[in-house]
Amino acid sequence: MKLLYIQTALPLERFTSLFMDNIAKTRMRLKFARLAGAANMSHLDQIKALRGMAAASGLDCMPSGQTRNFVPKMAFGPALSQGYESRCEYADLYLAQQCKEDVCRVKLEAVKSEAFGLLTVKRVPIFFPSIEASVSAAGYIIEADFKGEFSQAMLDAFLARTSVRYEKVKSTGDVETIDMRPLILGAELDEGAGILRLTLKMEPGKNIKPEAALNVMAGREIKIKKVVREELYWLDSKGKLEVI
Repeated sequence: MKLLYIQTALPLERFTSLFMDNIAKTRMRLKFARLAGAANMSHLDQIKALRGMAAASGLDCMPSGQTRNFVPKMAFGPALSQGYESRCEYADLYLAQQCKEDVCRVKLEAVKSEAFGLLTVKRVPIFFPSIEASVSAAGYIIEADFKGEFSQAMLDAFLARTSVRYEKVKSTGDVETIDMRPLILGAELDEGAGILRLTLKMEPGKNIKPEAALNVMAGREIKIKKVVREELYWLDSKGKLEVI
């Protein structure tokens, strides 16, 4: 059997250098608050806005690919429904040089935005799992006037059930029947403050919106003042929720 060799005109050292030049030296995990000014943004508009902030920061960002205009290489968390605010919009930013967390924070904070507020900057390994692939659950806060509409007794009765059939309307218009109960990992009602905290499991094709969960639990449609995505979680080997 003959062995085939691939011959290159480049010395090995130069070939290795070119390969390494295309790999980011630093990966920063950024956490933003999505403020009221961005609540009606689409996911694509949000991506463009966050990339714009990174490009304007002066950080040595890796390019996203072969495009005419420079676009910073970034990876984003799961999409958020329009109309929601959030305290946990994550984005991974890839930098061409080594960079400290405090330096990255200062440069990004210098780029003012009325739509997003930078909360944390954390350096993570270059080949760490992606945000979207890591997310197993999301925590939400629903603000509404629950008095006379929804009570702790109704919540307890719902949580005591082992199965709850729910007809989910897909984007195609098709209707799929799923079991909603396993998707609700936690629920806590503060009727006086008008706040319901929900932790919802995220599975491909089986996600439910927090307002849909509330309406099923209440047995009627409740007028909601605000929905805020509070945190994203991953499940450890023991089934415990950990912050992304």
